[in-house]
Amino acid sequence: MTYIENLRDDTKSLPHGEVFNARINFMEHACQALDQGEVPKYHFPQFQLSEKEISYFMEHNINLDEAAFQTMSANLNDFDHDLGEFRTYLQTRFGYWATITKDFMKVWADEFGDAKYLEIMAGNGYISNELQSLGKTSICTDDKSWSKQSKTGHKPLVETEGLAALAAIDKYHEDVNYVILAWSPDRDDIDNEVLKKIRTYGLILICIGERYGATNSKEFWDNAEIVDCKAIDKLNLIYSHYDLVGDKVYLIK
Repeated sequence: MTYIENLRDDTKSLPHGEVFNARINFMEHACQALDQGEVPKYHFPQFQLSEKEISYFMEHNINLDEAAFQTMSANLNDFDHDLGEFRTYLQTRFGYWATITKDFMKVWADEFGDAKYLEIMAGNGYISNELQSLGKTSICTDDKSWSKQSKTGHKPLVETEGLAALAAIDKYHEDVNYVILAWSPDRDDIDNEVLKKIRTYGLILICIGERYGATNSKEFWDNAEIVDCKAIDKLNLIYSHYDLVGDKVYLIK
């Protein structure tokens, strides 16, 4: 049973569980896009149930007898838990870490104009693929040194040069304005080395991650000089925040 099928099965155990179909349909469309080598069209809404939704659903089933109500409550909790596994499913099944969507990338391309990019540690190349499809220059690189532990990067959407992060910056620093780093691992200090390297060349880093959280090393966040930028503010207005992970887009020098 697939993840989406499991969610639909969860709702069958709930009275009037069809009220949750809209969010499952959205999740299914996102998975279908990724399965077809595309990114989802629209930024994600919140998927897990809010306290208000839970209260409303339980209040509208208060007429159940005690045993049925307890069963319903437990099933609702299971469904909410399974909704919360969506990020993990996307990462494991599709190597989709940063929540890259077409509407988000359109704003990115519009706001940064004719800027040229180098994406390092690019994985499946979701960002570079979208930038290129929008007529922008984005050099996609990844040596896949971590690929034995992850399926990420096994099916890149765009031509990817097999370069390690620092080597890629050394090679292409004169050809680009920005270096892109999305969802760098939180237990690897390569990001801090990247920070030192871009400063050597006077480049700017566009980073997608959660500050002192799910992504990037502590050393990186300690040393990052975050730049205020209206274009980045606009990106963060549309970047998906659909669970407890608080990743954002940062401009860093």
